[in-house]
Amino acid sequence: MEIVSVFIQNMPGRLSQIMRELERFAIHGFSISDAGDFGIVQLCVDEPRAAMERLKQHDLIAHLTPALGIAKGDMSIAIEAFEEAGINIDEAIYAAIIDGEPLAVLKVSDTEHALDVLERTGITYR
Repeated sequence: MEIVSVFIQNMPGRLSQIMRELERFAIHGFSISDAGDFGIVQLCVDEPRAAMERLKQHDLIAHLTPALGIAKGDMSIAIEAFEEAGINIDEAIYAAIIDGEPLAVLKVSDTEHALDVLERTGITYR
C-alpha cells in the first residue's frame, strides 16, 4: 500500500485544488499536517501512482510513501509487535475505509521489517 503525500502552501484554496485534481479517484481517507506556512496532505486513494502523476502535472509537489493498512481489531497487537521490534509509527491516517473495511493506515520507520513482524504475528494487512 502507498499513500500520496502532497506538500502545499497553508492557505485557503490549496486543498480544494488537490480535491479537484483527484475527483476521478476514490479517496479512502486523508490527513493534513500543519507546518506553519506549509502543510502536508496525505491521501489514501485507489490508484496512488496515477493520482501522484495527476497532481505533479498540475504543479503540485507529490510523492508516494509506503504504508500499511491495519484493521481496527488488530491495532493494539500490531502496535505492541512494532514496539517489541523497535519499529516506530511515524504517521497515521485513521479511519480510511477501503473495500468497506475501516483501517488505520500507518507509515512506519522500517516498512520491510514491519511487514515481517506482521506476517510472523499473523496480522492481516494491506
